[in-house]
Amino acid sequence: MAAGLRAPRERRPVGALAARLEGDFAVRCESERDFQDFSEYGRIVVPAEATVCGTRIVVCVSTFGSLALVCADNPGACLGTDEAQAEDDLDAADLASALRALADLGYAVVPEELIESDDDGPSRLPSHVARPSWWHRFFGIF
Repeated sequence: MAAGLRAPRERRPVGALAARLEGDFAVRCESERDFQDFSEYGRIVVPAEATVCGTRIVVCVSTFGSLALVCADNPGACLGTDEAQAEDDLDAADLASALRALADLGYAVVPEELIESDDDGPSRLPSHVARPSWWHRFFGIF
C-alpha cells in the first residue's frame, strides 16, 4: 500500500460527512464512494437549490488520509474558491459551512487553487497524463 494511504476501515466515514452537510444545508445530499482506479474515495454534492448562489457545492474526499477538497459546481469548474466567490458561484457563508463541517470531522482541506499545481515528484500515472498535478496524485486516476 502506498505511503500515506489508509485502509478503508481507517478512512474517515464519508457517510458522516454527508449527514453533517445534509443537516447544515437542510437538504438531501448525493454521495458517491469507492471510485475504482481513482485516488478519490468519495464525493458529496450539496444541491444548487440549497446554496445562496444557486450553484452546487462538491466536496471530494481523497483515499490519502483525511484530505478533502471543496469546490463550486465541479472540480476544475473554477480556478478555486476565490474565483468562484468572485464570479458569484460560491457564497462565503456556504463555503464556511462546508469548511466547518470538514474541520469538525477531522479533514484537512486542500485549496483547489493548489491542487492544480504541477506535481514533479515520482509517480506511476498513466502515459496520457501530460502534466501531472496534485489533483492526479490525491484525487485523480492512478
